[in-house]
Amino acid sequence: MTFKSISMQQTNTWRQLRPQTVLLAVAAAASLVACGSSDLIFGAPSIPAAKSAIVAPELTTSCPIVASSIDSFVTKGSGPAFNGAQFGAVGAYKYILAEATGKVNSTDPCVETIVDLKNAADSAGMVTYKFDVVMLTPADASKGNGSLLYIVNNRTNSSAFEALNDGSGNDLFGNVAPVIPTSGVDVITGVGAGKGYLMKQGMTVVFSGWQGDRPSSLSGATAAISSTTKWYAPGMTLPVAKDNGVKITGTSQDEFIADNATSNLLGTYYPRVANTPATLTIRRTATDAPITVDASMWTYTAGTGVAEGGNTGATGFGYVTIDRAKVRASTAYAAGLDAGSDNGSIYHFNYTSADPKPMGLGFLGVRDLISFLKYEKFDLQGNANPVAGNITSTLATGISQSGRYLRDFLWLGFNTDKQLRTVFDGMLPLVGGSRKTYTNYRWSKPGDYSRQHETHYTPGDQFPFAYSTITDPLTGKTDGLMKKCAETNNCPKVFQYDSPIEFGGARASLVSTDGAGKDLDIPSNVRLFYSAGTSHGPQQLANNAKSQPDYTVDRAVAATAVSSSPGALNASTALYRALMTNLEAWVKGTATPLASSWPKVSDGTMSVPTTDPKSLSAIDLPSLGLAYSGVYNTLTVNDESVIPSIASNKMYVVLQPTQDAQGNSKAGVKMPDSATPLASFVGYSIRKSGFVAGDQNGLSSSQLAFALNTSAKNKADTRKSVQELYGTKAGYLNAWNASVDKLVADKLMLADDAMDYKNRGLMQSAQPNFSTLGQ
Repeated sequence: MTFKSISMQQTNTWRQLRPQTVLLAVAAAASLVACGSSDLIFGAPSIPAAKSAIVAPELTTSCPIVASSIDSFVTKGSGPAFNGAQFGAVGAYKYILAEATGKVNSTDPCVETIVDLKNAADSAGMVTYKFDVVMLTPADASKGNGSLLYIVNNRTNSSAFEALNDGSGNDLFGNVAPVIPTSGVDVITGVGAGKGYLMKQGMTVVFSGWQGDRPSSLSGATAAISSTTKWYAPGMTLPVAKDNGVKITGTSQDEFIADNATSNLLGTYYPRVANTPATLTIRRTATDAPITVDASMWTYTAGTGVAEGGNTGATGFGYVTIDRAKVRASTAYAAGLDAGSDNGSIYHFNYTSADPKPMGLGFLGVRDLISFLKYEKFDLQGNANPVAGNITSTLATGISQSGRYLRDFLWLGFNTDKQLRTVFDGMLPLVGGSRKTYTNYRWSKPGDYSRQHETHYTPGDQFPFAYSTITDPLTGKTDGLMKKCAETNNCPKVFQYDSPIEFGGARASLVSTDGAGKDLDIPSNVRLFYSAGTSHGPQQLANNAKSQPDYTVDRAVAATAVSSSPGALNASTALYRALMTNLEAWVKGTATPLASSWPKVSDGTMSVPTTDPKSLSAIDLPSLGLAYSGVYNTLTVNDESVIPSIASNKMYVVLQPTQDAQGNSKAGVKMPDSATPLASFVGYSIRKSGFVAGDQNGLSSSQLAFALNTSAKNKADTRKSVQELYGTKAGYLNAWNASVDKLVADKLMLADDAMDYKNRGLMQSAQPNFSTLGQ
């Protein structure tokens, strides 16, 4: 079958949708081999040459690939999910385990937008790839609510599903709801389906493999969920790219940071070409000059390449064994150490790698899968779409890496399918900040991302940052995350959620500012939510209550820990559920969207940090273990067309939320832990001596309790005590309950979650130390 010729009416339609594009000749379109429905509107803009082979062309105009499809969708197993549990009026759920095969015709002119896609074609010019699909849908299809929620798995894990349900990860068998007692410490944490929020809504939930360096798990003949096999990690099988049949090789760089005394294996993400030069370097911080480690202090061992990239076992691509004791003992590397220790020091392995894959298919595969489930009845082999006719709206969500994926997916133009239809009607990316992903590159590593200390110069964090289309003050480029989807009228409604960690670690301020420190207007189809005081990824109330029953008693930190501060425990999965509920209703036209709640430059709730705490009106309590830190993940304009990336001296203005007198954020949505605080919750955790002192500790935050009674307050503590804030236990409990009621009234917490929070308030007030309040 071939694509039908484009009619004049179709051509005119395309011109109306995208007047700036250059139409291809009809003959070029007609020569393509069809990979799906044939009545297609087809055209493409002129695609500039890529700066190098490792990056995609710099194209700011929409260019959807049309010669692609889900060729087959083969079910490997189906049965009762969560051991047959019932979810309210919706009843039972079933799981579907499947393998999808995607195909792309490499002569489609827009395939240039995916790095190495053409180089992965077979002799017929077709690119074939496979990926796993895991689905949950009501056993009685009539009980579904018409919504499909695609959860972007995080390194094959079900993080967002776990958070939305207050359950446990990678478990489609268990079914235990969390329980918070009104006293004592006997908390029951959620298992598997947890509260069952998504299932009680009647949503169809879909996961699929998208990360091309994660192996498939559903390639066998059959599969089933059971008490012993609760999850199939969704992987992907991609073809190896070749240059006209010749092996492709190039420079790669992989990073290793120990942060402990014993780890010494650096796993490579690609196979090293045998008998080629390689070097290992060490440096103290990302901006320090590297020091080459003598070859006698490390060895390389090749692997079989069966496991995921970066694996340090025999089934990975290979690994470097570092003799860290010798490195520490030699004065040649002293500048790369901290207080004589290489804990926290940055090791880089530079080598010649082979066999890249078109990792950008991780975007096209999801696009075509969701389009198939949303619009089609059968695949090209005649297999039925298992949810055909049941889906009226499509949503997507993901946490951290998965949130960055959704931002990248949108920016790259994949929310427009091959027939110019909308893929996702709504998106809810979490804790991605202003970043995208290191996916659509040669030698990509989708799991890596830039932080202040670790993997600082990882590609995938360059302009654009905002949903608004603007002209970048440093590069002069004009772009935005929604520029391409706006050209084809396929933009979703978007809620973005970030925590303090993303402002310091992922430059979240660039989502709402122009790169020069000025507020931007937010598009009408976007809402931004800053979850004040929380950590990277929404935490569950029951889990936190179990970990720390009394927030007026700080948790102990191990002597071997990277930082001396305990991480912040500030629950916000209830906010995640409320946002999902409102987004779904907004998409369906049954509710108006919640208003954004986000720091601004104009009202003083966001400012440029300096070494002076006054720049953020911040607390500075070094004698109590919580010194002020002006450290954050800076961002320069980088050249990503080479490995490693080359930084320029052009630096973006990155801002941070300002604090109140108690050390908590002034702006944002304040869940009860922040609205009625017993501690300061800050979005940084500083590395201590011996771990590269002064740098940020990854994605970690910090928590420091207020003094309970004023009489016991440390003289250096500038914050009010719990007694000064609330007076008595009853005063605290009244304030806590009022914060819960306000969140429910503001639709930032569901009524179903309010009782758990009120129980948590009672549990806190019943703790032994808290009983001395006012004494």
